[in-house]
Amino acid sequence: MMKANKMPSLNALRVFSVAAHADSFKHAAQQLGVSQSNITRQIQVLEEQLGTRLFHRDNRIHSLTPAGAALAPDLLRLFRELERTIERTRDIGDIEATTLRVGIPESMLRWWLAARLNEFDSLYPHIQVLLHGVPLFPTRTEQAELCASLQHGQLDLAVHYGRLRDSALKQTLLYTPQYIPVSADNTTQPFAERTWLLDLASPCWSHFKKQHSAWSRSLTVRPIAPVNIAIDVLAGTPDVTLVDRLFLSHPQLQNYRVEEELAVVLPEAMMISTKHHQQQPVAHVAFTKWLQARLPSALVDSVPPS
Repeated sequence: MMKANKMPSLNALRVFSVAAHADSFKHAAQQLGVSQSNITRQIQVLEEQLGTRLFHRDNRIHSLTPAGAALAPDLLRLFRELERTIERTRDIGDIEATTLRVGIPESMLRWWLAARLNEFDSLYPHIQVLLHGVPLFPTRTEQAELCASLQHGQLDLAVHYGRLRDSALKQTLLYTPQYIPVSADNTTQPFAERTWLLDLASPCWSHFKKQHSAWSRSLTVRPIAPVNIAIDVLAGTPDVTLVDRLFLSHPQLQNYRVEEELAVVLPEAMMISTKHHQQQPVAHVAFTKWLQARLPSALVDSVPPS
């Protein structure tokens, strides 16, 4: 029998591997879901390609030649490893397709999103959301880092205040934040006489000062950041801080006193950004549209009754 120079057929090798460990060609055909004649033909093809017989030609005996016996164990091991490799590849593909890495400010996560994630999970059970903390009001350096994280695939989506300076990102408006003074103490003590806990570098405070310049100059201010800490410190004190109106629907804040006449609308919007794709991944679109649908009703719910 002449040896061929070409690589043996992968299909023929697979058929031989199954047949070598089956009781007969008939059983091998049943395992592979093909005809017995197909098994015989593939074995003949492989023998021609290898230039040696792999099975004894005796209808009464299903047995391997020495060459077949030498080849069968290695092939079985190789095909099992190939199956494991293919399965790992499928698993990786599933993770990439269904895992969504979302960067979100910790304050928005704690005071609004966390209580609503179960709703998204029930609507899209095949999408696993992994959350990463990002700055609420990113500085220029933090904006550049956020852009890099999106461009390099470390984040799929990011929620942030203001537009990022990167034309390669798709940026979608979520809502325009309105900040309002809040206190845990419901007594009649005027807010102007209380201590204000504020992040002095935040846009909400700088814009508040512009809109209420004369009023804000007389305030007693204690620097504190971020907003999570300020809200926590409020509990049990008469102090005041500025809170995104969106957060007022949180159970902990629903009974807090607010000063509606001092509310300020920030000049920029909260955005959600992602890397531009020729076709946006389904998970990206689903999460963005879900947020856009949920936020208007949440803002209505957060308005205290008159």
